[in-house]
Amino acid sequence: MSSFDHDWFSPFFQILCFGLLAMVVHEAAHFVAARALGIKVKRVGFNRKGLYTVREAGPPAKNLIVSFAGPLINLLLMLLWPWSPMFGLANLCFGVCNLLPIMGSDGDRMLSIWKEMHKAPAVVQISPAVMPEKRRRAA
Repeated sequence: MSSFDHDWFSPFFQILCFGLLAMVVHEAAHFVAARALGIKVKRVGFNRKGLYTVREAGPPAKNLIVSFAGPLINLLLMLLWPWSPMFGLANLCFGVCNLLPIMGSDGDRMLSIWKEMHKAPAVVQISPAVMPEKRRRAA
């Protein structure tokens, strides 16, 4: 008689598979969004942190959309919760965690892009020595 309990394996394996599926769909959303916006995708790969997409730098507004596409698809797929609670939970966790501004996450990237898009323009100050003669008299 075996002392190994297999009851834990099935739910663990399901969660693992649904988590991997959520990750693949997430990266596919980045890929599709980048291609739809005309941003060249250089490669899609896998490392110790999971799947990743490397793309060319595009305009900030397009980069913001591409960065948001992954978490957005996960949050939309979370709506499948009533039909597949584990798939819904995997997408909820993956979507929310990627929205957090943790270094290297989509949330961090979106926050950086947002700040770049909304930073105040640099103020240029002209010294009186370089002002035209007419303007110097008026000043």
